[in-house]
Amino acid sequence: MRVHGEGRGIFPRTRMGIEQLFRMSFAEAKLYMESWSDYKSGKQKTPPEYNLRLETLADILKGDIIIHCHSYRADEILMLMNVLRDYGVSKITFQHVNEGFKVAPELAEFGAHASVFSDWWAYKFEVYYSTAYNAAILTKNGVVTSINSDDRQLIRHLYHEAAKTQRYGDLSDNEALKLITINPAIQLGIDDRVGSLEVGKDGDVAIFDKHPLSVYTIPQYTIVDGVVRFDRNEDPGDMRIEIDPNESIPSFYEDCGHNHDNCMQGVSGYRLFRHRH
Repeated sequence: MRVHGEGRGIFPRTRMGIEQLFRMSFAEAKLYMESWSDYKSGKQKTPPEYNLRLETLADILKGDIIIHCHSYRADEILMLMNVLRDYGVSKITFQHVNEGFKVAPELAEFGAHASVFSDWWAYKFEVYYSTAYNAAILTKNGVVTSINSDDRQLIRHLYHEAAKTQRYGDLSDNEALKLITINPAIQLGIDDRVGSLEVGKDGDVAIFDKHPLSVYTIPQYTIVDGVVRFDRNEDPGDMRIEIDPNESIPSFYEDCGHNHDNCMQGVSGYRLFRHRH
């Protein structure tokens, strides 16, 4: 609501309006599909006006596109599954899905997938009530689950993020590794090519010097499509383009309220920051 509704006056302006927008959009796409079907069968003489948005929604209704839905709250996750059920749509991965653990059996029954943060929550109202056990609870309930991050630092060591599920949830090695290998491949619909080591797949492999879920492990090789893209022993000492290894980085910055949405404007004090370029 802050971003799309009350904040900027963009339709819809309420949480209930979100459901109505989904239903209106799918209903419009259904009519669009029927109109094209009538034209191709000869029942309609003139072709419908081509509409890329409705083409995309029609492909969702036909099952050709997998929905990836930004989500947080359990009530809204249930709402969208009810909408999709009414329109015969079954392919969906909920992203972030911080309250997914509250509706894990319902997600599993629907066949929905979940792609979650390992342990991020409480950074805004919609995500006050999450838990580091989220991924483990979803996994134990039979939901195809993956670990993700939209932070460019954490995304570089998802194997550490996946390992947290062994501390929070006691997942096995295989269960934890699936969160960053075959499960995300399934969610993207490309598990026939990547996600596991099998004959005929693309040959995307990371090799470590210790167990990949260990905090002490160091990547040694990265192989993409069978080609070595990173070799720790042969590559130059520092291949990073933007980062100067000799740069002096302060340990903290004073918060001046210059964050993007000013949610902490007027609050004094210090906040720790990762250094970003």
